[in-house]
Parts: sequence; structure tokens; C-alpha cells
Amino acid sequence: MEAKVKSKMKQPYPNSSLIRRARLIRRSTTNQYCEQLKQLKEDDGSVIHQILIIRLKTRSNATDYERACVNTSTAKYIPSVDFAYPPMGSNRRKFPPPLFYPDFTKCTVQRKESLEAYSVILTNEKGDRTFAYCFKFLSKYPPEEFDLLLDDEERELRHNSRYSVLVFVSVCSEEVLFHQLASDFVSAIQKDSTKIYSMCKDLLNLTLSTSEEAYKRSKYVISQNLQWSRCDIYGAIKKIGVQNSILIFLSLLAEKRIIITGSNVTDVSKAVQSFVRLLAPMEWPHTLIPIIPDSQTELCHNPTPYICGILRYNLNRVKDLLCPLPEDHQDEVTVLDVERGVVLPSLEILNSGSATKEKQFNSRVLINYACTMGFPKSAVSDLLASVKSCLTYKNSDKSNYKIEKAVMIFYAKLFGHYKQFGEDILTARNRKRFAHAHPCSDVRLFLTWFVENGILQSFIFQNSQGSQRRVHRLDSRFEEILKKYSPPVSKKGKRKKAKSLMWKLFTR
Repeated sequence: MEAKVKSKMKQPYPNSSLIRRARLIRRSTTNQYCEQLKQLKEDDGSVIHQILIIRLKTRSNATDYERACVNTSTAKYIPSVDFAYPPMGSNRRKFPPPLFYPDFTKCTVQRKESLEAYSVILTNEKGDRTFAYCFKFLSKYPPEEFDLLLDDEERELRHNSRYSVLVFVSVCSEEVLFHQLASDFVSAIQKDSTKIYSMCKDLLNLTLSTSEEAYKRSKYVISQNLQWSRCDIYGAIKKIGVQNSILIFLSLLAEKRIIITGSNVTDVSKAVQSFVRLLAPMEWPHTLIPIIPDSQTELCHNPTPYICGILRYNLNRVKDLLCPLPEDHQDEVTVLDVERGVVLPSLEILNSGSATKEKQFNSRVLINYACTMGFPKSAVSDLLASVKSCLTYKNSDKSNYKIEKAVMIFYAKLFGHYKQFGEDILTARNRKRFAHAHPCSDVRLFLTWFVENGILQSFIFQNSQGSQRRVHRLDSRFEEILKKYSPPVSKKGKRKKAKSLMWKLFTR
């Protein structure tokens, strides 16, 4: 009898493997991110701090560093910095050209390359992030009759150097603003190339500020209160599908390795950033690469959580991730093709009795898989239904607004009571109390591992900074949602049993 009791006591705690995994990931990847949050940004900061123009050059005309950036690629033409303001000097290693011209190996004389706009995220060794807005354009050249005067090699060089990429490096990630600035910049320099230095100087004076003094000092000021248009999450979900989008969203929360693929840079880059913004007001503290250059596909073998975009023709270079061997013990990679749906994991095997629809796995398959990741079944089901209802609106701005609200309600119902535990919530004792305080048993089980999650802990840490914390544009809306949907918990962090029953009746 005693042996049976002891064997029961030795049984692992429910979700113990998820708890160990979350702790390991947080300790190895997000501690630096939390340290970064302690450093406040200056009140007045330049919107743009580096301007580049990237163009393809022959290997012989590129620098040693630029040749090294393309690794083992045998491409005849490689990305090169054609113009930089201010001059980069010793900082050139911070801006490897292939990052801004990721599909350079597509270069042929007959190619018809699309004029695209996309964003790239740069992360330095300290974990600090900056954003690079890339705007591909056609350079002006002499008339085509000029080709008759060139030999074949010169003609090939002329055609392949027509495409250039204008890059604005910034601490902001506002595509709408930068698209307008880039369009005007390209239009102006094509009319008069001598204006390029004066325009660059003007753009570097552009300031983002809430300070009245900044308005007095400079005419190049953008108020932080300006309502820039939000990311088109609605468009991404509409194209990719609700179930596929929710799968990637949950995979992000579970800190999985995620690869987004497709046929062109713009669609892949936008999909990656739309999924990350779907997390708002929480943030993704791990590796984030909207589009991996053709010469850097080894980045997909990173063992820690990431979400990366990769062009479809490069998937054969990561086939060992797509088709792992039985002895491989790393977490399975989630792969989504923006045009063809989920590639990995093969969710149909989790389908318990319902017929799988063509081109799209059904809701039951998604919910079953979410449960294997440790999420409560009822919460995922509610989120799925809410997001589906948001797509019925014809106005995309209204749909975006409703989708953001659905995600924040999902958060509020699961862990909206975190504020009742004060600044000490991240201590070992309070993490257990926080999970135990939730009225629903399935959510309590979920919180035992999710409270160890780096995404949640980074969010809680940032919100504990008081007046010194970074303000997110959704903060005020999230506060209102927390008041309405958070589970009832006393100021001492204990469950209110009577109110909990009413809360479950009206919110679930």
C-alpha cells in the first residue's frame, strides 16, 4: 500500500514538461529583453537615423565585407551599399546588404521583378531592435537605344543594376508614414539627383516627440499622439484563413519555432509582421526576421523560438526541418505557406471523427491541437468564434478594431487578474498563487506553465515599471477590457467564490 502511495506522489505535475520548457526558454532568451525595458528612450528621438540605397553589383565591384555577407552563394550579382547617409564608417557591419535585398539570387536579364515595399527588423548583440523600411524602385537610365552601344556583359550589368532598394532605418515601425516618405524621396531624386543630400539631412531632422519644446526647436516633428493607421490584420487573416491564423497566434504564445513562406517578399514579410502584431498589447521578445535573405537560410536552424519569413524556393535548404528524423528531439517547427495553408504540423491526424474540409482543416482539428500545446479548450473555441465574427464587417478598419478587441478579451479572461498581485507577481510563490486564483480549473492548469512564459513575463515586467514604462497604443483599451472581463480576485490574490460563479456564467 505504501509503495502505491509513493508511486502516486512521484507522478509528474500536470503540464510539468510545458513548465520546464517555458522556464528554459525564458531564462535563455528573454532575460536580456527585460533588461532592455529598464532603459528609457529619450523624450525626443529622430524618426530616421540611417538612410541607405542598396543596388546589385558584380562580385568584383563589391567590398570584401559585402562578398562575405552572401556566404557560399555563387550569384554573379550581389547586394551592395550604393549610398549611405550619414556615412556608415565603422558601423557598416550593422547593415548587411542582403538583409535589405533578400531575393537577390533571382537576378537574371529576363526577370520581371515586382516593385515591392517591405520591412526588416534588425537586432543587435544587446537585443535592441530597430526597423528598416525597404522600398524597391527602378533607377532612371539612358534610353534603351543606348543598349546598342554596349557589349553583352555591359548590357547585362545595366539591366541588373536598374533595381535599387531605398532603406529608412528607424526605431519606429510605421509603414504608412515611411511609404509616403519613400515615394516622395524617390520621385524627387529621379527628377534632380543633386537634391539627395539635402533631402537626407531634412529626413534625419524628423522628430517623434510629446515635448512642447521639441515643437519650438524644429519644424520636422511628428506627435506621438498621431493616429497612424494600424496594421491590416484583417487582410492577412482573410487571405490566410481564420484557423491558420489562430494556429500561428497560439504557436507564438507557446513560443514555438515558426516559418512563414510564400512566393514573394512583400506577402511573406507582411504576414510575419501581422502575426506578431496580433499579439498586441503583448510583444514577441524572441528572434523576428520578416524575410530571410537567400544566403542566410541557416538562421532557420536556430534552436530557440523564432518567427521568420523565407521564400518558397529556399525551402529545400531547410528540408531537414520540414522532414525531421525520428531521433531529432527538438520541438517541431510550425510552417505556414501564405498561399497554400499549413504545411507543418500535419493536423489531420488529430482530427477525431469530423471530416476535414478541402484546402482548410476544420475547427475541431485546431482545438484538439491547441489542447496538446496546453491551451484551455473553451478559451480557444471562444477566440475562434470571435475572430470569425470579426470578418463579417465590410470595413477593414472596423474589422481590425474588432479583432484586436477579441484578442484582448481572450487575454483578460485568462490572466486579466495579474494586477491584483502587484509588482511581486513574478516571485515563485506568487506565480503559483496567480495560477491558483483563477475560477476555472482548465485555465488554472494552463496558467501553471504560461506564467513561466517569456512573453507574459516580459509584458508583466513592462507594466510594473509605472510611469517609466513604454506606452502601447492599445493600453487604454486593454485597461477597460480588463475591468469588464478579468476573473474576480480579491486584493489579497484569493479567488472570490460567489463572484466567480457569476463570472463563469456571464463570460464563458
